[in-house]
Amino acid sequence: MIFLLYLIGFALMIIGAWFGWKKMSHYKQAIASINPPEEPRRRSSYGGYNEEEPKPVKQTPPSVVKKPNYIRELVLIISGFVWLFLLLFGSIAVSVSATQIAVVENTVTGQFDIIQPGTAVWPFTNKLVPFVTRITTYDLRRQTMEIGEGDTKVKTNGIEASSGSPGNPKVYFWARGWAYPNPEKIIELHKKYGRDYMTGWVEKNWISTIKAVQGTQQYNYVSNARVEMENTIEKSLQEQLVSDDGQPLVYISQLAIVNFAFEDKVDAYLDGVASKEFERQQAEQQILINKNKQEAEKISADTAYIVTKRNAEAEQAKLVAEAQGQADATKLKADADAYAVDAKYKAESEGVKKIQQALANSPQGYLEYLLYTQWNGVLPVWMTNGSSVPFIDIPTPSSTAAPTTK
Repeated sequence: MIFLLYLIGFALMIIGAWFGWKKMSHYKQAIASINPPEEPRRRSSYGGYNEEEPKPVKQTPPSVVKKPNYIRELVLIISGFVWLFLLLFGSIAVSVSATQIAVVENTVTGQFDIIQPGTAVWPFTNKLVPFVTRITTYDLRRQTMEIGEGDTKVKTNGIEASSGSPGNPKVYFWARGWAYPNPEKIIELHKKYGRDYMTGWVEKNWISTIKAVQGTQQYNYVSNARVEMENTIEKSLQEQLVSDDGQPLVYISQLAIVNFAFEDKVDAYLDGVASKEFERQQAEQQILINKNKQEAEKISADTAYIVTKRNAEAEQAKLVAEAQGQADATKLKADADAYAVDAKYKAESEGVKKIQQALANSPQGYLEYLLYTQWNGVLPVWMTNGSSVPFIDIPTPSSTAAPTTK
């Protein structure tokens, strides 16, 4: 928007100059139309002018043509110049972005006012008076603030703070955080600290707060409880950045100690402590290793014992099962054999009973039965004349019937 205001000033000056140039051109053309330009004369070879050439024509004086009036053009040019001058040095316009707020100070009355985001132009607002009001803009966005400069390896670049330990060993800090003004208290902030409130007030209080907190603690407080220290510093600093009615003039957040260092004698002491601590940790580590090794060996032995015991129990159970199986099989076989013998006995007894009964009913049959059961199947080798072949009924000739004839 401010660019357009500057453009208006330049446009007024350019328009005035253009109209003035146009009037000057018309004036010159009018004079030229009344008095045509004289044609050039040529000199003769003997000097002087040739007699055939015309003589110079008498010119009409320019006063016959009315001179143009440049008052309007001068007014435009002067207005544009004055407008630009007021914009540059008179504070008659201000453009405030959405992330800003402007404080207007009247140097005559001493009054202060606020301009919200937007564009304010005199005379359309009574907050601005040329060459009387001064405008200061403030950024409402979070701004980074840092303490401690340069290389962190150089201790003197940090903020030096004495500790509460014996001998007051020094600690050096590098820190970073965020801060932004309270828009509701911007006039009070402007009156008290001005536009450089960040470096001239906030950072100075931040440094003094770090020194105050460290001064009440041991030198190793930051290394043992950095977060606690950061929270303590942030709370203490915020309590200092308040207005007369207790409202914050500036809000701070996320104050962090990005690095710290101890003075040389503390570093030397810490190196010795660290060396001894390292040796102690190594010894503890070795003891822990040996203990773990012994526990591992014990676990291995217990595992081997358990495995061996379980294998023996499994083998014993297997043998018992096999013996039981064999015993059961033997018993089953004995039971089967006994059953077979009993069945055979019963069958034979029943057979004998039936044989005895049959023989009792037929003695001759009993005798034949004995012969049959006792004969080994071998025929006699010698036989007397007239004896019969046992068990084989061979018919004799006298018993053979004679064939009948027809």
